[in-house]
Amino acid sequence: MLKGTKNMAEKSVKANVAVAPKKAAKKTISKIVSKEEKVMSSDMILEDAKKYKTEEKAEKTSTVKEKVEQKSSHFENRNDNRPHSNFAKKTSENKQVKEEKIPERAEIALPELEKFLEAGSHFGHKKSRWNPKMQEYVYAERNGVHIIDLIKTMKLLKTALKEIQHASDRGSILIVGTKGQAASTVKEMAEEVGAFYVNNRWPGGLFTNFEVIKKSLDKLMKMEESLAKGAQDLVKKEQLMLTREVSRLNNLYSGIKFMDKVPALVIVIDSRVEKNAIKEARVAGVPVVALLDTNCDPTLVDFPIPSNDDSIRSIKLFVDLFKQAIEGGRKATSLVALRRDYEARLDMWKTEFEAEEARIAMLKQEEIERLKEMKKGSTVVRVVSKK
Repeated sequence: MLKGTKNMAEKSVKANVAVAPKKAAKKTISKIVSKEEKVMSSDMILEDAKKYKTEEKAEKTSTVKEKVEQKSSHFENRNDNRPHSNFAKKTSENKQVKEEKIPERAEIALPELEKFLEAGSHFGHKKSRWNPKMQEYVYAERNGVHIIDLIKTMKLLKTALKEIQHASDRGSILIVGTKGQAASTVKEMAEEVGAFYVNNRWPGGLFTNFEVIKKSLDKLMKMEESLAKGAQDLVKKEQLMLTREVSRLNNLYSGIKFMDKVPALVIVIDSRVEKNAIKEARVAGVPVVALLDTNCDPTLVDFPIPSNDDSIRSIKLFVDLFKQAIEGGRKATSLVALRRDYEARLDMWKTEFEAEEARIAMLKQEEIERLKEMKKGSTVVRVVSKK
């Protein structure tokens, strides 16, 4: 009997031992399933919440539109019954004019990849000088020099050119290129197409302290006008000092005359050199399009264009594309007209002053000659007194 009971006890223990891991496995499986169900349910909840928010926004916008339409119809019906209903018609016409969207301009055709290669736009800096944040734009490394991925460059260039086109219709555009390779090309392009430019030195506070810069711009233009008219109320030394001050201010502000407000977009050649311009643009909330070499930081710029920013041919290629994007904009054409009118006025005042000076000099010469002739024609009689 004792042996039988022992055998039964051993069998029951073995059965319990065999059943225990199965139960534990079932519990773990049930836990995993419950966790997966929770994750799935949370994802479904988030999706439902997003759908609900979108539907709610759509309902709100539809209700607001209906209310606005009801009010406008009520207002028009009320004014039509009155004798002076022309005011309502004019307001509706003005609303239609304001609601007219700016027509979209055609996309700019980019040159072929071979032209970028010929210009040397794919060459970056040495590996020892690179910025690791530019890794996604680096195609390969050859002889210790990084090669830029021009396919990504062309994709980013398309988006940047579209943004430049929209910005040129909304407001003015500023091009910043103070390095020697870019200064002359930037000036020529900006004056031809109608954009503001900085090619000598960044005027500190152009975005963050624009009111003070605007005063100095007005002062510069007044001094130029007084010099063109002759500055006759000043002594010769004061005139020399005034010309020196005008030349000094023109070195800083010659490209940003007629700037009434902060521009809608900034184009930068070499973001590392123009770091002050980028800092002020970020503070003022102005979008930045910049040519970035492999030693630059792309996170500081809104529309990066990875390319060689040291080659003159590469800079000219990109500047020509920027020119095509800017020309035809509303603000660009008006700025070209303003510059022409101002230069014509200065030339007119200078020619008038020079003509007046020439006339005065001619009158003085005629007076001198007349006095000489009078001296020649007159006989001098000497009276000698006898003692």
